[in-house]
Amino acid sequence: MHYITIIICCSFLALCFVVSRNVSRFKKTHGQGRENLLERESEANSVRKADISSLPYIRIPLDTLPLTALSACGHAELADKLCTLSEKKILNLSMYTNTDLKLMYGPANLDTLSACDDAYADLILLLNKIGKILIDANDITDAEQFLAYAITIGSDITTSYTMLASIYADRHDINHLDQLIHTAETVVSLPGKTIQIKLHSIKSGLK
Repeated sequence: MHYITIIICCSFLALCFVVSRNVSRFKKTHGQGRENLLERESEANSVRKADISSLPYIRIPLDTLPLTALSACGHAELADKLCTLSEKKILNLSMYTNTDLKLMYGPANLDTLSACDDAYADLILLLNKIGKILIDANDITDAEQFLAYAITIGSDITTSYTMLASIYADRHDINHLDQLIHTAETVVSLPGKTIQIKLHSIKSGLK
C-alpha cells in the first residue's frame, strides 16, 4: 500500500510540474503584444541552423551519486532509469519559449532542443522521487546527495527544496539552509515565490 501511495504522489507531482512548466512558457509567450509576437515568430522561422554542440549539456555524475543506496532500499530500477537518462543530451531550457529557441539556434534545431529539455524535466522529477524514497527509507545522507545535486542543476521543484531544507533544519545547519534560500531567490520560474516562502517558514521554525 505504501508503494501505491508513492506512485500516486509521484504521478500527481509529475503532472503538476508539467503543467507549471507549460504555464510559465505560456505567460512568457503571451505576455508580448500580438503584433510583436508574430513579428518575432516570422523572424525566428528564417534563422539559419546554428551549431549546438557546445551548449552546456548536463552530465549526470553517476560515479559520485550513491546509486547503490537505491538497490539497498529495493528501488534498483530508479538507478537504471538514471543511467538511461545519462545517455541522453540534457539541457535546462525552461526559461525560453520555442520562439526564443528558434531565434537563437534556428527552427531546424527546435525538436532536438525540446528533447533535451524534456530529458531535463525527466531528470529533476526522477531526482525528486529518489530523494523522497530515500527519506522514507531513513537514508537521509544519500537523499541529501541526490536532492542537493538536483538543486545544483537548477531544479525548481518545490518539494526538492523543502525536503533538502528540512534535512538541514533537522541538524540545525543554518549555513546550508541560508545557501539554499539564496539559491531559491534566483528561481525565476512560476514556483520560485512559493519555494522562498516555504524555506523561510522552515527556517523560522528553528529554535
